[in-house]
Amino acid sequence: MNTGLALREIDATLRLAGFTYCGPGFADYEGPLAVHGHPVDIRLSIPDVSFVRRPRVVLKDRSQIPLEILAHIESGDGICYASGAGLPIDMYKPGEAILRVIEEARRTLELSYRGRGRKEIIDEYQQYWSPTIAIQVLLPKQISGSADGFVYFASRDGKPEFFCLDHTPNLRGYVARHPTAARVRFVDQSIGPGGGIRAPATLRQLQQWIEGQPALGVSWDAVYSELCEGQYLFFAGPNAFVGMKLTVPKAIETAINRNAIRRDSLARLLAKKADKVSIERFAGSWSNLDHTSKRNIAEAASLKGITIALVGGGTIGGYLARLLVQSGAGGDEQLSIFDSQALSEGNIGRHLLGFEYIGKPKATSLKTELERYHPQVSIKAFDENALDCWLQIANCDLIIDATGEWNVQSALNERFLSDRSHRAQALLHTWIFMNGAGVQSFLNLRDGHACFRCLKTSFDGPWRYPAGDERQELNLQPASCGDGSYVPFSADASMMAASVANRAALDWAAGRPGARLRTVAVDLERGRYQKPVTPTALNKCPACAGDSSRT
Repeated sequence: MNTGLALREIDATLRLAGFTYCGPGFADYEGPLAVHGHPVDIRLSIPDVSFVRRPRVVLKDRSQIPLEILAHIESGDGICYASGAGLPIDMYKPGEAILRVIEEARRTLELSYRGRGRKEIIDEYQQYWSPTIAIQVLLPKQISGSADGFVYFASRDGKPEFFCLDHTPNLRGYVARHPTAARVRFVDQSIGPGGGIRAPATLRQLQQWIEGQPALGVSWDAVYSELCEGQYLFFAGPNAFVGMKLTVPKAIETAINRNAIRRDSLARLLAKKADKVSIERFAGSWSNLDHTSKRNIAEAASLKGITIALVGGGTIGGYLARLLVQSGAGGDEQLSIFDSQALSEGNIGRHLLGFEYIGKPKATSLKTELERYHPQVSIKAFDENALDCWLQIANCDLIIDATGEWNVQSALNERFLSDRSHRAQALLHTWIFMNGAGVQSFLNLRDGHACFRCLKTSFDGPWRYPAGDERQELNLQPASCGDGSYVPFSADASMMAASVANRAALDWAAGRPGARLRTVAVDLERGRYQKPVTPTALNKCPACAGDSSRT
């Protein structure tokens, strides 16, 4: 794109639309918009002809717009003509692009006259609140009621990492600095401008804002009392999480600290200066583990509340453990990882864990790494043979075998079929076929369909649904100094096996397990596509003899 040509096209387009160049920027213009039958003069600044930075539209004469409408459309950066999703425009058609910006600005003003602008503001109210700082909210969501907690800076190694709101000032891995009491009121209706105030800046404006929103369900006297006590106050609605704190004038704060003024006189003193006492505004972002996992799987059941035993913390299990946590399984020690091996130098080329964990147990190391992902993650780690921990495994809702080892797969299949006295409801296997030709997952619910050994009834026999050509020789690399023999394949195969298994786990948790055997070809030349299928049980199966539901 030629910048000079783009600027000339923009200039010609704007002049035809009645705009004139005004400077001082290289693309600053002034011109009229026809809004609700009235001319409204605007100033248009274009900082970037690729439109990565959005053009700024500012009212030249604010008296041309009624005050109550200004409260809904203006921000510190001009007219809010684009939604939070942005405004996609074509940099290769700069003339059309700038006309669209002008039209969106006109539309925003027009909608405000019609009363629809307020709805758009409410939909994105947190953005219009213009907070001074964002707060990570680790409290659980509620529909109504209130919750008390603390606001503090979460610090690590002496450096503040983020501003936090939680039940207690105790967050694993962090030190709480300057904890201050906070109260959150949960509102079941949307929060928006109140009393003609969009975002209160003073104590007087805050009173107007509170009293102008009956849906908040709280009196001004209660709010004012809590503010004077030094608390942070928050309102959490379906559309926004907004907060505030009183900024006590320095002279008054100093006098109180010197006992020259009694603290119980603060409310009376500040009320006299309500137009000058500042309010600091905050915005909360839901950051608790439950929200972060559910946010992206809104239409499906998460793994929260399901206890999972992950057998194998190797090349598949490491990536799968991370996916399980991100799918909701990481809280309250609901996820247990079993692996008796330590991470070796050769492992890290296709493992979630990196260099710092070499020589350390995989299960414990995965616990450490995953608990770094989010401070509310809590995992159990067992650095021992999984089959020696069968009671712990069998008392989980879902058992996932990520070892890819035939002997372990067969043994877990047998234990699951024969032991029905414990909690386990499902056994999910996942593995990499041949040298990364494909990946497969298989779900066993003990419901009369095939068990794992029905897929391959004898060790030296063929797979019923192979993900590759079994006639090809397995590329087994021999042992070398400090490294055992291994089957080479790239890390993407491990990730894909983990992904297929995680999807199967989510489907099962949602009550729709679907096809029990799922196959993905990784290597498009060597892999073999298999349609998702629920295999039938085989009478010749040595494990279930044709009936996986047997007792």
